[in-house]
Amino acid sequence: MFTDALWEEWSSKEEANYRLVNGKRKFLKKSYLHLDNRFWFPEKKEELKKILQDRLLLQDSNGKKRYWSFSPFLRVLVKTPRFRYDEEFKTFNLESKIRPICFASHLDSLIFGFYAYGLTKVYEGYIDKAGFSDSVLAYRSNLGGKSNIQFAKEAFEIIRLKGECTAIALDIKGYFDHIDHGILKKNWAQILNAPIPDDQYKIFKTLTKYSYVNQLNILKRYNIDLAKLKRLGKMPATLLEIVPGDQDYQKYTRLRTDGLIVTNEHPNKETGRHNGIPQGSSLSALMSNVYLIEFDRELFHRSQAEGFVYRRYCDDILIICETSKANEIKDYVIKKICDEFYLTIQQRKVDITDFYLNSKGRLAAFNRKKLENLNRSGLSLKDEKRVSKPLQYLGFEFDGTNIRIRTSSLSRYFRKMKARLDKTVAMSYSAKAKSDKIFKKQIFERYSHLGKRNFLSYAYMASNKEFTNVAGMIKEGMNSSAIRKQISRHFAILMTSLKAKNHRRYSYKLLKGKADNLMKV
Repeated sequence: MFTDALWEEWSSKEEANYRLVNGKRKFLKKSYLHLDNRFWFPEKKEELKKILQDRLLLQDSNGKKRYWSFSPFLRVLVKTPRFRYDEEFKTFNLESKIRPICFASHLDSLIFGFYAYGLTKVYEGYIDKAGFSDSVLAYRSNLGGKSNIQFAKEAFEIIRLKGECTAIALDIKGYFDHIDHGILKKNWAQILNAPIPDDQYKIFKTLTKYSYVNQLNILKRYNIDLAKLKRLGKMPATLLEIVPGDQDYQKYTRLRTDGLIVTNEHPNKETGRHNGIPQGSSLSALMSNVYLIEFDRELFHRSQAEGFVYRRYCDDILIICETSKANEIKDYVIKKICDEFYLTIQQRKVDITDFYLNSKGRLAAFNRKKLENLNRSGLSLKDEKRVSKPLQYLGFEFDGTNIRIRTSSLSRYFRKMKARLDKTVAMSYSAKAKSDKIFKKQIFERYSHLGKRNFLSYAYMASNKEFTNVAGMIKEGMNSSAIRKQISRHFAILMTSLKAKNHRRYSYKLLKGKADNLMKV
């Protein structure tokens, strides 16, 4: 894998993530607390280069060789609140999607990053030669800077050109947790067109038989209050500092003895097969593509033969086809991915959207489930409104005419904005407040058009005909007035909410002050 040319190419890109600002080190990547110290790449890259040059083989003072020992991942449960419509009770319910994300240690993440960079080139060369490169959209480096905005727009434009057709949206349940190790190993060797080299096989074993720790469990087990240590200026440099023991090997032994290191080593209870890789590392992202190369190849060839469109963005599958063939294609895809790749399609997330001309002669989107008991040719305007449902894809909605930001994404943005306003106002009125002012700069940067990289800036980029991305490239946008209308009042809502929350806090402060004075009397 290692070559000087590949190292120079990757390391020059990686070094851009480390900057000195006013003499202080600034990590542009997340500088999370892990089992090892943060790695300042500009000064220590030769140390990493030696590890990669030697194919992860280390030599001790006695001349004995061993492979690089990867640290356990740091596992974090990320909760995302979502509103979902309950068909049974005809109402929206707030649910929480929980995703386990695993962060590699600081030095391990750089090793993974280098191998991911090199193997991505190998994978992309493989699918280019095989002919199905256009079908796979996620975790690619050779797509010319395209993002979800261009991918979604392309899909919507295909529907516009086809006119009356059907879009099938499928979601793979717990994708990373169910990747079969045997299939992954076979496909890894297949893209290399050779047996997996020893250093890459070491990484394969690290990804499949991975281990992880949970920060909260470590803090709880050893009775550590990080917030208190931070106030006292005694924050540990690593999580390993918290663990009792003099040497690192003693600390790791203690973690294992206390049951704080969990290993993915047992077979699946239902299937008896070994599966699962950690979601969160750059190599895991690449392997989610490698795992489905045969599925992607088969769907692409069938789409070419039968005239439908197939796209996959990691665990999201989109098919655009003739309405009469929709059920057959959907059943085929679900059966194939379940029987041959041991994955499951979430049935409640199977969305079939029929596009056809409505009573006004315009292309419109309708939910097939709601249409089943109705006669399409005799639908009234009221019925059309009742059964209409836009196609949701990569964060956007398309109703046949207009493109909008997905409603749930917009709701989540406003919920997070108002929660942040609550916190900011509360802090400004607390006893520890350093000023009687409400500091709005951070709020504006995160939740308004004044910020450079936030939800609003992304929405405005998407709404434009063209925009300049972070790499300075001019890219095509949605040219959507509907999106601009969705977000047009965001700043007014932000300021109105801020004033209302401030007024309530101020009124409470005055009343509390009067009550305290009465108590003194």
